[in-house]
Amino acid sequence: MPITPMSNALTASAPGGAGRTSRLLRRGVAAALALAAAVAPAALRADALPHFAPYAGAGNVSIFDSVTGSIGWVGQVDGFVRPDGSVRPLVSVVLARFDATAQSLAGSFEWTAADDLSSTLYGRLSGTAAADVLDQGGQFSLDYVVDGGSGLFAGASGWGLAFLDFAPQAQPDSYAESGVFVYTVAEPPGWALCSLLLVCAARGRTRRLLDLR
Repeated sequence: MPITPMSNALTASAPGGAGRTSRLLRRGVAAALALAAAVAPAALRADALPHFAPYAGAGNVSIFDSVTGSIGWVGQVDGFVRPDGSVRPLVSVVLARFDATAQSLAGSFEWTAADDLSSTLYGRLSGTAAADVLDQGGQFSLDYVVDGGSGLFAGASGWGLAFLDFAPQAQPDSYAESGVFVYTVAEPPGWALCSLLLVCAARGRTRRLLDLR
């Protein structure tokens, strides 16, 4: 005698069981998605919006090789608004090469949260300055391109504009920088996870209702 699976027996025990199951499942999914849209925290959706972050910074420029134009600087960034809305210092590390003939700068940057070393913003920078800026000092006009990040800045992208004033003999800081970043970060997985969990819960409730029948 063939053995009928329990799920088939439950479905067949009531007329239109398969159709009822489909309708209940569709209703459960729709209800779950509606509930997810209503209760998901606004913060989970806000991170898709651009963050506007003016800032100021200061630190010291190092000239590693004046012939090749190999330079770098390390300093502190203040006033930068993080994705979570907090404003705390970042540590700026830049490595670059200045071409005096072309009066141009190209390099890379990495900004790391001073209180959370796992949160880093990184990318490329380019700029222009007078040919004698490394000897006499002067102003760099900088363009930043955000390529990515980690921690709070995971999945970051965007751009920035800044002016950096360099004074070789100044103490304690040989440069001062001011600018603005416009960037976005990847949307947290919480929204998708919330929807998925609610859909699964609705489906489980549908199955329990059928079992009770």
